[in-house]
Amino acid sequence: MKVAVRDLHAFLDFINLRASSSATIIEASATLVLPSTPNPVIGNVALWSGLQLDSDFIQGVSENAPAGLGYCANPAANWCNFAYALAPSAQNGTTMVAAPGSKVRTHYKLNPSTSLWDQDVYVNDQLVSTVSTSKGQKGKIFYVSVDCVASPCSAAPAHSWEDISIVLSAANPKFKPSGSWNFGATGGQMSSSDGGKTWAFTTVNIPTSLK
Repeated sequence: MKVAVRDLHAFLDFINLRASSSATIIEASATLVLPSTPNPVIGNVALWSGLQLDSDFIQGVSENAPAGLGYCANPAANWCNFAYALAPSAQNGTTMVAAPGSKVRTHYKLNPSTSLWDQDVYVNDQLVSTVSTSKGQKGKIFYVSVDCVASPCSAAPAHSWEDISIVLSAANPKFKPSGSWNFGATGGQMSSSDGGKTWAFTTVNIPTSLK
């Protein structure tokens, strides 16, 4: 049975980065380096980046679950990767199984030609999954998170996110927060070369979680 990714039993938002009403998010990208899979494989553990829009929620998801529980039929010792949108009716793009060590990049962009949010998921630089939804909605919050979608879950292994970037509709030097990230995440120093419109992050390290 497929389970909607945001039907949560337990979740940790390691990064929860809010835009202002005058400088909303119009583009973002994040690359997950897939860790080893949970041991044992129980529940449904999902690693993802995502954007909260005006009313919809879009995510690039990497999940591991027993056969028949998740979006891939039998990921086994691999991760199931796909674009996902929680809109008036949830929808997901094509799924792709990838082994630990693979790099999964999700790119989100408000398409100026269509006013839709185009979400593309790449595995090792190959486009594998796409969803376009949420016409005209503004990007409000950027997340990096771990979910236990169907509990109980094994611990989510430590992992890292590379090359995170966010583009705002206008410069906002205050977009960079003070203090550290949540739940023991480290790294992720933010910098901007254009006065606060485009932001780049150093690698973010996520500890073993949901344990």
